Amino acid sequence: MDPIAAPPVDLDCHDLPDAAILHPGRRTRIRTWPGSEYPFLTGPLRVEGVSPGDTVAFHLHALELDPVGHYGFATTTRPWEPWGGVLRESADQEYAGRAQLRGDQVILDGQYVVPLVPMLGWLGLVRPELIADPWDHGGNLDTKEFAPGSTLYLYDEIGSGRFVIGDAHAAMGDGEISGQGIEIASWCDLTVEVIPATSPHRPIVRTPDEIIHLCSRFTERDAYTQAISDAVHHLGFTQQLGFEQANALLSLIADLRVSSVVSHSPTYKLLVPSSWLGPIENLLTVEKPLLPYSPR
Repeated sequence: MDPIAAPPVDLDCHDLPDAAILHPGRRTRIRTWPGSEYPFLTGPLRVEGVSPGDTVAFHLHALELDPVGHYGFATTTRPWEPWGGVLRESADQEYAGRAQLRGDQVILDGQYVVPLVPMLGWLGLVRPELIADPWDHGGNLDTKEFAPGSTLYLYDEIGSGRFVIGDAHAAMGDGEISGQGIEIASWCDLTVEVIPATSPHRPIVRTPDEIIHLCSRFTERDAYTQAISDAVHHLGFTQQLGFEQANALLSLIADLRVSSVVSHSPTYKLLVPSSWLGPIENLLTVEKPLLPYSPR
């Protein structure tokens, strides 16, 4: 049977080590839990056939959300737990509200209405020294463009193919400034692909119209500087431009935005129209310098 045409495999394996193997090209539905519950990550799971230096592509087809979730304002101040609203030190208490899905809308506390915009907050390769924060391995990127119809590309320097997944949202604004989106359980419908022998790169999201360079660092300036540098080198490679001209052109066509500021390592994103960058498989072979930063 053609693995792509085969029916999806359902994985409901909450917090089980190496509970399942994902086969490249085989569509899989993975159960995830609300990001405000603990433990909420599914995995580690393992992608078959990954070697050191490969890139793992996660093609997200759909997020089948549960009918009820919740939203709120998190006030945690534990030093080891980064999540919480930006203004949590000014808050007297947390807030938690009910979110009911109804068609293409979400009803908040029975009275407020926001659009339903599903996205996946957390997908990262497993690294023992990288627990909670996003970094070059992926993780809690909270990038709302990683939505159904998009693909996340993660570089696997050790070739383990192991990853964890979770933190689906029914809606979330850039920054996730309260520390939460609409936290909700889901079935995540995806297909994995292994792209062999690529160059090192940070997480990249491809949507139907854009290629998005992501970078998470301990300071916002380091994060957006590295994201811009990566995009400059990709644009220069594709359009055969020098460094300075690629910078000038990128300033006209790209949008710099924040993905999330609630972790120890904020994530920035640079959105570039895909028509300027060509096939992403070509970009994954580009050698580009890394700007200096403090080791993770």
